[in-house]
Amino acid sequence: MPTTFTLQTWNVWYGGREVDFGQEKQYAIAAQFPADVLALQECWGSAAENLAPKILAENAQRGWDTAVLSTGQLTTVETSTLPYAQAALVRPLPDSPRILVWSVHLAPYPYAVYRALQGEGQAVADTEEAPRLEQIEQILAETARIGDELGEADLPVVICGDFNTPSTVDWYARTDRPDIAWRSPDALLSAGFVDTFRAIHPDPVSVQADTWSPIEPLTHAGHEEKPEPGRTDGAEPRDRIDFIFSRGLDVIDSVMRGCSAEGLVEDGFIDVGGRCELIPNQRQNRFPSDHQLVETRFAFPA
Repeated sequence: MPTTFTLQTWNVWYGGREVDFGQEKQYAIAAQFPADVLALQECWGSAAENLAPKILAENAQRGWDTAVLSTGQLTTVETSTLPYAQAALVRPLPDSPRILVWSVHLAPYPYAVYRALQGEGQAVADTEEAPRLEQIEQILAETARIGDELGEADLPVVICGDFNTPSTVDWYARTDRPDIAWRSPDALLSAGFVDTFRAIHPDPVSVQADTWSPIEPLTHAGHEEKPEPGRTDGAEPRDRIDFIFSRGLDVIDSVMRGCSAEGLVEDGFIDVGGRCELIPNQRQNRFPSDHQLVETRFAFPA
């Protein structure tokens, strides 16, 4: 019998529409790199419901954006957090305890990184981060409610997804980033959660693990869309904004899977292979997203 289980989180980019045969390519990746639990964001209604039967998984999804898939026993949990966070109770192994899994997609705007990189400081970052912090606080409140209602104060919990904000630990360590604290991930650390990728790869200097974005050009020259407010000259910074946070579980390993147009070689990064071109030449890419996939292998504490 297996004693560990694998959980992945993946923003599938507008449900797969931005690459040719996007949902077929989602299945190809999921079949090549199977997981017991898969948290999806940007489902755009159909991505999770179409993928689940192909990988023999159940699907917990009540909104258009976020979903939790599992090949083990799964129960959808009703919460006040839709569409930005979907919760499910999952039994990832046949005889294992249940865990509470959240797939989250925090508010994308304002993306506070832009103004922080222009040197506008902590106060501006806090103001722009406020919507995401409010969402995380609601997720934590609902987590406590669910545990209370189940009578399981020690219920293991995973909160994962696209946070649209970077990590304080990463920014403090890197010389190319100002010292800005990011309140929504920090709130999870304060609540006793573990950043599972950093638990295995603790050095943000040698392992930057930029999940956003493998295919965004470092400049938007030639693009038709206007830069987002606060982004100067179209430049798009890359950062680690997709996380798996856990509480009450042992972290065995964690990796980032995806593609690199620039031949990235980095501890913890596994290239899925195939074509990988930058936007706007991405339609033939094999990896059908603009976010890397993050994966963690867990065990239940003895």
